[in-house]
Amino acid sequence: MNSIPWRIVGLSVVLATAVGCSSDDDSSSTDAAYIQYYNASANSTSTALELDDYQYGSVSYADSMPRYSYSTGTADIDIIGYDADGDEISLYESTIDLENEAEHLIMLVGDYASPEVVDIQFARTDMDELNDDEDEEYSKMQVLVAHAALDEASFDVYFGLEGEDFSAATMIDTVSYKGYSTELMYDTGSYVLYLTEVGETEPVFTTTALDLTDNTVYKFIIRNSFGPGTPKLTIDSVDSTTTPTSYANIDAIAEYRFFNSLNDVDNIDIDIASKDEQQFIYGLEKHTLSDFEAIGFNDYGVTITNTDSKEELANNLLVTFNQDESKSILVYEDEYGATKGMTITHDHRPRAFEHEIDFANLVHDYDGLQIYFVSPTETIDSTDYVIDDIEFTELENISLPSGEYEISVVYQDDNDTLTLLYQSDAVTFESAGNYTMVLNKDDTEPLGYRLTTF
Repeated sequence: MNSIPWRIVGLSVVLATAVGCSSDDDSSSTDAAYIQYYNASANSTSTALELDDYQYGSVSYADSMPRYSYSTGTADIDIIGYDADGDEISLYESTIDLENEAEHLIMLVGDYASPEVVDIQFARTDMDELNDDEDEEYSKMQVLVAHAALDEASFDVYFGLEGEDFSAATMIDTVSYKGYSTELMYDTGSYVLYLTEVGETEPVFTTTALDLTDNTVYKFIIRNSFGPGTPKLTIDSVDSTTTPTSYANIDAIAEYRFFNSLNDVDNIDIDIASKDEQQFIYGLEKHTLSDFEAIGFNDYGVTITNTDSKEELANNLLVTFNQDESKSILVYEDEYGATKGMTITHDHRPRAFEHEIDFANLVHDYDGLQIYFVSPTETIDSTDYVIDDIEFTELENISLPSGEYEISVVYQDDNDTLTLLYQSDAVTFESAGNYTMVLNKDDTEPLGYRLTTF
């Protein structure tokens, strides 16, 4: 956006951090503070931290920028986002005092219409001194926990070694929304983080093993999640350099639904089974979608049977459900007449101004298709919202602003002749949310193809 300001300490340090090298080992004779930014506003656009008119890279929800050094003193701080027209706006403006060796994790929280900023301040000098002690073989790291989950309760946070029972874990702190614990030092190793309701001793959230082997400060952020599990939480581990690692509750369920896109089979039965669980769907009509069903996390084999003839159409499909995942399985026929399955993993996170569209092409009659989303004042030649050259069984994603669109599916041959496969009536996208669209063959449609939106 602007030229690099003189306030940034050590160009070589910044460049090293930007390419993924850890800034934890940086040293300089110049006084410096350290700053990092994490976006915890679930329905936000991408946002960016700006210091003294220098804008760092944008980060989406549940993502962070690396830890950067900055010279001490008072700095102007802005958080930049985007409005409904895609123009930059300032979400937050203030000043920040940056003292020598101070650590700041700036966190955007809350609804994007009225977000708030939390400045998490902590120290790591004692840990660095121990790890730098050449006379001892210390390997230390630090842990702090912050609560960024809007409308969620307070929690007691426990921390224990992997392999030990919860009863052996130590309570770190009680954290409430916008609050955070004191940083605590531990030996590097493998640990587990637990959440309980305040004053209770039964975990409501348990992570998988946390591999905490770096000499750094691990910032664990409790944030909103939108999958089927309860509580509606995910915990992100934010270190100094890389994209956060996300942890779902190990006890969280998954959910699934099936879409029958077979053109020549009226109804199908579905048997979905793991070594621990088996579920059935009976008589799913063609071109219809089943309701979401809860299921345990595991690997499942799927058998598809023609309801009427009892012919087994497929018996070797494999679907994996991880904790807190939401999936749709599309049953389709390939170009050889074999019954197959395509899996879509859903992101149910709300957006402030846009809609995420997952588009699945289950038409094998053409090599590649163009999908046009055309507003009332545009044509397929002028619209900016196009999925280009989507092949059979491909899944593509497009972001659409709220509004009214006519959807056209077109094939363009080598001679630039255009063939229209499908054209919708006007479709209005207005409520916050995301959509899945499936294109498949349907002999009952005027042009021979159907587009189903769910």
